[in-house]
Amino acid sequence: MNKRYKLTKPLVFIALLCTMSISCKKEGLDSFALNRNVATTVSAGEIAGEIVKNSDEVTIPIKVTLSSPATKAFQVGLQLNADTVIQLVESGNLTDVYVLPSNAITLPNAVDIAYGAKEATFEVKIGLSGLERFFGHKVALAYDLVNPGKGNTIGSDKSGIIVFNTNDILKEEDIHYVSITNGGGTVLEVRNRRNYNVTSAGINIPLGVSLAGTPGNFFTVTTGVNTDSIASLVGQGILPENTIALRPDQYTLNETYQVGSNLSRAAMDLIVPWSTIEENADRTLALVVKLAATSRHLLDPTKSHVVVLVHPQYVREVDVTATGTLSVDHDNSNANENAAKLIDNNINTKFLQPGFVGSSWFQLTFSEPQLIGAYTITSANDAADRDLKDWNLQGSDDGSIWITLDTRAGETFANRFLTKRYDFETAKAYKYYRLNVTNNNGSGVIQLAEWRLIRVP
Repeated sequence: MNKRYKLTKPLVFIALLCTMSISCKKEGLDSFALNRNVATTVSAGEIAGEIVKNSDEVTIPIKVTLSSPATKAFQVGLQLNADTVIQLVESGNLTDVYVLPSNAITLPNAVDIAYGAKEATFEVKIGLSGLERFFGHKVALAYDLVNPGKGNTIGSDKSGIIVFNTNDILKEEDIHYVSITNGGGTVLEVRNRRNYNVTSAGINIPLGVSLAGTPGNFFTVTTGVNTDSIASLVGQGILPENTIALRPDQYTLNETYQVGSNLSRAAMDLIVPWSTIEENADRTLALVVKLAATSRHLLDPTKSHVVVLVHPQYVREVDVTATGTLSVDHDNSNANENAAKLIDNNINTKFLQPGFVGSSWFQLTFSEPQLIGAYTITSANDAADRDLKDWNLQGSDDGSIWITLDTRAGETFANRFLTKRYDFETAKAYKYYRLNVTNNNGSGVIQLAEWRLIRVP
């Protein structure tokens, strides 16, 4: 026979009260334990998770531990302590380890400890440019816990030592090597219109600075030169026997250059004046240019220097205008403004050609073929509407069959007595050169102070 028991409502109420009472006592005890003003001891810890890397920095999460749950939220101060790592390295307790410089590390001022927490983390950020200098090696940093708030204390483990291998974080392709763009690690031959630009001051050799990898913040590089090794390179047969080192007064090179933010390249120019070229026409000039230091990243071990070898005899330019015979399609009867003034090497005189109707030419004829690679035109003293606007330069072997070498359209001369240079590529020398003018700026006459032809090596 089955017995049935009926639980009366009073009994249900008593059971609920007992359950609530037991629960309240437990929660009250727990709450009481945390709310008591009991100090806790904070100790330094190790890496607390994944190390994260981007194009600018590495972020390392680091843990601190508490001897008991925090009864109040508080902060513990943080300080870098490079001396600890240095002492450990010098004493032999840390071997094959490099000390990270303090300027490469960003450490927060304090770590926040939450109420009830038994541990907390903070993040150390290391600039990639500071870390990559130690690529392939182990590095270390140390920090101290200081000034715990709310009456808490620091344990005996007040200093944390973080050691890691850069190979675990960086790869070869992550390294931002800084190098010389043009000819880094080689002998750069400056001759025959290669590896230089012509200016009125001399030859400009564009060396340049390059950054490998993803660009980030701006940085500067410091340059240096070396002339002592030139004689050794000559002795080894690497440089010609007649090579001499450039003196400091024979070139211009800035001491520092800046690569802008999010850029991979910057200009770095070596300038050798024409006076140096002319004075050393029978010699070869050399200079070792190097990147001596960089504010960020790492100098390329093989491409941060270049041996610049200048051949004056093959970069000298000669104005051959005076050796040619001038002819024009029609001259000016006024001796003060006739065609002879076009090539008299005096910008204060001018050739004014009347009766311009959209077509005119000037010609220079040489006894021997000349390799012309540039020419100049100088505006005359007045009336800008008489300036040349559209033209072409042609070359010929016989004065009958003409080859167009250079064409210009829409040219302007912003000032009077302004000389503009026009370079063009050619591999052939001609005896005849003709400038065909097809338009000016609206006047019925054309005028110009000078037309010069420049022979290139």
